[in-house]
Amino acid sequence: MFPGSFYRNIDPHLKSIVTEIETENPQLSVFAARQFRYSLRKNTLELTVKEPRPFNVMEEFIIRAGQEFEPPPTGDELASILGLDPVFVHSTISTLQSLQTLALKSPITVTPEGQLFYEKGTVPLPAYTVEIYAVTDFLEGKLTCKNEDLNNDVSMKLPDLAYLVKIEQINIDISILPLERIQQIIQNSGLTFHVPEAGKIVTAFKVIQPTQIIWKNISLLVIFDGIADKFKIQIRSGKRISEVASTSVTSLLNEGRISLAALCDLSDATINSARAKIMSNS
Repeated sequence: MFPGSFYRNIDPHLKSIVTEIETENPQLSVFAARQFRYSLRKNTLELTVKEPRPFNVMEEFIIRAGQEFEPPPTGDELASILGLDPVFVHSTISTLQSLQTLALKSPITVTPEGQLFYEKGTVPLPAYTVEIYAVTDFLEGKLTCKNEDLNNDVSMKLPDLAYLVKIEQINIDISILPLERIQQIIQNSGLTFHVPEAGKIVTAFKVIQPTQIIWKNISLLVIFDGIADKFKIQIRSGKRISEVASTSVTSLLNEGRISLAALCDLSDATINSARAKIMSNS
């Protein structure tokens, strides 16, 4: 526990978290618990999404012909083989081409996307578009996608974490990321626009607005371990601990790239005296 005769820097809104930490871990003492704001980068994306419908008998025949015949037939050749009106066959081919199931050429050629749908006994419905938000969080080192826009109601009175902690910010041009990368991020983010096993596929994306800076508030706790005789930083978003951010900032502290006194907003003398007192009682 932190010695009662020494001042420590605890935000009143974080007192309950501090009490919980020190009660559950008697060897830990919280020197500072502060709130900050830090910037994120947000991009609005427009996704093109396709969902499946069962193919009909004629569509199945045409797709199978494009896959199994060697060489693949033309529309006229397939109409002759099936004994059907060429106008009917060409009309169905045009429909499948408009759905990107068949390539816009002759002979009949199935696209990779068409193959993916065909394996599930389907062809795609006409595509539709939807907007989502891609958020780059340099502190947590990740890019996530969200259904809803983030509320940017963080108090600008909070100090900017960037004044104390220099997190490398690598500019990511989302517009040039491969589609497969965007699809994976969508899935990792728990969104349901790209579910290949259900036949639902994001087939394209584009950035439709310039990158915006938005803000998020976090809690930063400076915690001293009296048994290990070392400090660590804990970063929280609400009650959730960000392990990646906590490890990153702790590493910067251990490397001497961040001032402990500045993080705590306490003098070196106060920190050293309290630390010595804790160690003498351990």
